[in-house]
Amino acid sequence: MSDSTRLSVNINRECADALQNIAERRGVSLTEAVRIVISIGHFVDMEVAEGNAIQVKDRNGYVSEVDFS
Repeated sequence: MSDSTRLSVNINRECADALQNIAERRGVSLTEAVRIVISIGHFVDMEVAEGNAIQVKDRNGYVSEVDFS
């Protein structure tokens, strides 16, 4: 018995292209790209719900805060 759930969703072209880009860049399947994006989204959502900030540090060391509100 599998612990996975089959899910069918409709997404627009922009989302489909973004998923394809992630899959190609990481060398994974589209299904794995969806899992990655959901995991990242869940992490961000939980942190924001706790009142925490999400920051991005670029390769030059510049830190900027991302607003997910």
